Amino acid sequence: MGPAAAPAVRAATPSPLWRAAPAVQGRIRRSPALVRLGASPGPAAGLASRWARLGAALVDIILVGAVITLVTWPFLDYDRILEGPRGEEVFVPAGQWAANFLGAFLAFLYYWLMTYKWGRTLGKMALGIQVVRAADGGAVTQGQAAGRSAFYSVLGGLCACIGLIDVLWLLWDERRQCLHDKVAGTVVRKMVPGSVDPYAGR
Repeated sequence: MGPAAAPAVRAATPSPLWRAAPAVQGRIRRSPALVRLGASPGPAAGLASRWARLGAALVDIILVGAVITLVTWPFLDYDRILEGPRGEEVFVPAGQWAANFLGAFLAFLYYWLMTYKWGRTLGKMALGIQVVRAADGGAVTQGQAAGRSAFYSVLGGLCACIGLIDVLWLLWDERRQCLHDKVAGTVVRKMVPGSVDPYAGR
């Protein structure tokens, strides 16, 4: 009598869920929004770092501030503003208010037009980051660019407290958005070499 035959071992059949997983993962990887953002799934994946955003903001503030100072200089008497007419109190002449509104208007134009055309201000260009729609990673509309700029440069510029809270909001937001991003429905992505530029040809 020969040796007993070993019982046949039935190969385990992957479950339907397991077989579907690669296809699902493939669809996630090919998602247009994620391709545009150069990202993998996650609330902050592919987005600019907090330090990159703060660095870009600092560069823009220095550049815009320098231009505004030069343009508004004829409106101001800095000796009277800083020391007061007799040195005993601070004096703010009418020219100061004109300079404030002119400065806010120039800043609005800068952020609005640069963001709409390229999705990047000079500061963002230097740091390699770009503004895109939060919904699908596409180029922002004129309305989004204008709303974003108005909140940041006009409202934030005229009220320093609002401007400070606006910028600092990205430090704890999971998508690293400032308040002006939330108002306009935008995020700021990290530009990856070879990724699609939604502003190409605009």
